Amino acid sequence: MKKTVFLSAFAFVTGLAVAGALSYAHFSDEARAREAALAFEIERAGSVETGFYTRLPIYDDFRTAAREAELRKHLLGDHLQIAQATGVEPPASDARIEELEASGELVNIDGPEDLYYFYNVPTRYRYLTPGAARGLNRLTEKLQQVLNRYGDYPPIKIALSSVIRPAAYQENLRRSNANASLVSSHSYGVSFDIFYDDFFVDLPGEDPALEPLRLRLGFLLGRSLRRQFHAVLAETLLELQSEGAVYVIWERNQRCYHVTVRSEN
Repeated sequence: MKKTVFLSAFAFVTGLAVAGALSYAHFSDEARAREAALAFEIERAGSVETGFYTRLPIYDDFRTAAREAELRKHLLGDHLQIAQATGVEPPASDARIEELEASGELVNIDGPEDLYYFYNVPTRYRYLTPGAARGLNRLTEKLQQVLNRYGDYPPIKIALSSVIRPAAYQENLRRSNANASLVSSHSYGVSFDIFYDDFFVDLPGEDPALEPLRLRLGFLLGRSLRRQFHAVLAETLLELQSEGAVYVIWERNQRCYHVTVRSEN
């Protein structure tokens, strides 16, 4: 009887040990697989970065006096002329923006699949006219086309730092920014600002568990390559302006391009 109990206890302990070993081996396999996946994501991001570095010009090499003059050729008066002809009546308040959305005169442009993101833009001011929203999408698509002239790259996203501005917001802005105008084409829902010191590289990936890593790597790449992406953005804006699609103002102090959509075609 004692022998039987001993053998049963031994078998039980042995079973626990075997189960523990199998569990550890399984855990180790999972850990190794996770480490391999992490290493792959980081290596791929490094390869993407190298491709951008070796093929894209930096902005200082792309810029010329003539190109920068073109990006300051159409100043506030030209932008306001388009805005007053094609935009909404400037909303006096946030509540009025909601009314214009309800009537279809403004559309919310905040979408997860878009090739842009918002840089310090309050949710309540992420609106454009339907035509301007289509113009923004055309701009981001054109940006990818220009980028692909240099190689086969993942998409990059631009940072929008200002979209619609109600009258009260514009007045407050003038108090803090002496360069802000009394009347802005932003208030008509046809203009937006692109902050050219921040970008995002939309890295591919299938494992949802690694999405936070890809998100972080995408912003790190966007910031480290901002001089290259600035050049691609400037090239894109110059082409769109020459096609009659937009007016652009290069705002050096604000580190942005002020863009007014002229045409959807």
